[in-house]
Amino acid sequence: MSNIKWIIVTAPGGGVGQILTNYLLDNGYGVIGMGRDSSIKFLKTLTSPNLHLIECDYTNEKSMVDAFKQAKTLVDKIDGLVHLVGGSLITKSFLDIDLDSFNEVISVNTNSTLLAGREAAKWMKETGGGNIVFFGSTTGIEPSKGKLAYGVAKAAVHNMTLSFALEGSQYNILTNTIAPSYVLTQRHIDEIEIKAEKKGITVDEVMKQLGSKNPLGKVLETEELMDTVILLLTTKVIQGQTINVDLGQIGI
Repeated sequence: MSNIKWIIVTAPGGGVGQILTNYLLDNGYGVIGMGRDSSIKFLKTLTSPNLHLIECDYTNEKSMVDAFKQAKTLVDKIDGLVHLVGGSLITKSFLDIDLDSFNEVISVNTNSTLLAGREAAKWMKETGGGNIVFFGSTTGIEPSKGKLAYGVAKAAVHNMTLSFALEGSQYNILTNTIAPSYVLTQRHIDEIEIKAEKKGITVDEVMKQLGSKNPLGKVLETEELMDTVILLLTTKVIQGQTINVDLGQIGI
């Protein structure tokens, strides 16, 4: 048990979170899942002895501080954090977006990243370092119609990565971000089926339309993110980078 590398995964019940949690457990890691509702429901279906569940509110500072205090009673140290909390939440023109909606998107995406990253870094500082992996988005690099708030929130995460890397280097804390394009999570699969039905076309035709946005002509599968996550959880030399996992969508 003492040789297990422990990783905190936030939002383990989400589309990427479920795949990642199982992937880590299958590859010998220990997972501390932090979340609510869907995360609690999902984690309770797993029976691994190397899995812990902590209920928390990602956007509440006290809740996150308490969650990490609880984690410290479960394991001596963590080797990594993968922060998966986020989402576009709304689609509104820049002419129509209201401040409450804007702030909600910032809170879920940016504020939660700060809280989880800060608490993980404090712990890592005490125990010799570790690896932090944030999740950004190609929308934080290249604008998307109706996604102003989400783009701003994820761009802030990309910049936050630089500050974490700069200040964390002295403590051997490596921080990087993955910026994926459209990921084929179960929620997106459901949305694609609804879209196909409304437009009177096949699911394959919708997939082809989505794939036309990148030179590889396909849609990113959730499982295809795992290699990059593991790379950033184990690297000793990659620092302060936002890595586009986007099938070549950005810049080609």
